[in-house]
Amino acid sequence: MTVSVTFWGVRGSISCCSAEYTEYGGNTSCVQADFDGKTVIFDAGSGLRTLGEHLIKQNKKDVTLLISHTHWDHICGFPFFSPIFEKDACVRIYAPLQPNGQPAKEIFELLMSTPFFPLPLNAIPSVLHFHSFRISEKFNLFDGEISIQTIALNHPNGAAGYRLNHNGKSVCYISDHEQKPTDASDELINFVKGADLMIFDTMYTPQEYPLFTGWGHSSWEQVVRLAKAAGVKRTALFHHAPTHTDAIMHDIEQQVQKEDSGFFAAKENTTIIL
Repeated sequence: MTVSVTFWGVRGSISCCSAEYTEYGGNTSCVQADFDGKTVIFDAGSGLRTLGEHLIKQNKKDVTLLISHTHWDHICGFPFFSPIFEKDACVRIYAPLQPNGQPAKEIFELLMSTPFFPLPLNAIPSVLHFHSFRISEKFNLFDGEISIQTIALNHPNGAAGYRLNHNGKSVCYISDHEQKPTDASDELINFVKGADLMIFDTMYTPQEYPLFTGWGHSSWEQVVRLAKAAGVKRTALFHHAPTHTDAIMHDIEQQVQKEDSGFFAAKENTTIIL
């Protein structure tokens, strides 16, 4: 039994492409999790383009996308995802309903419509299956081989956190979320409890966070407390601020590892084996 997690996009808000971002990467949110060869993808940020090319080379055309929310930086890679242009591909997209009940399919139809994109969604040659759910619902993938739990996150317009369980291994994806310093978050602690890997939004430093209260993102200091309370084995700092260059990220990673050696800063094109 093998579980691997590969980071294809680790940046938040907007992609960054200068030389100052080459070590940690500049693409927005996209993470691949493989469970015994079955591919699940967290979010469709700009990193999805490169992942799509990789999947085509491996002849993987049956994939599942789990969308945390439909803010631009988390879906902008979808129109450039190579598998959707393959006639024999099947892509399943799971996403939470909007607060007003609007299904994600309507958001993707708008994303791929005039004047934003030249090819409409209904012209895509692959088979697309959209699944909408209410946050906190549970569901299964691959005939029950992977069980999925969801939780509401503290983010403008809402977002869903995911926990995937497979043969005793668990991966949690928590982006975007504001973990307030005074929030005990018993529900979230129980949700991520004992996870083998937790990927968590740590966009701000503790010094920056007071300047962005209410923006829906956390500092690494807040997440350290959560991870310790929940007994999480490893935690990936994720959704890096576009102002955090490689030098700044290196400093952040060193600081957080003094607090908890189980933390590391997610880097593009790196794979974690669980």
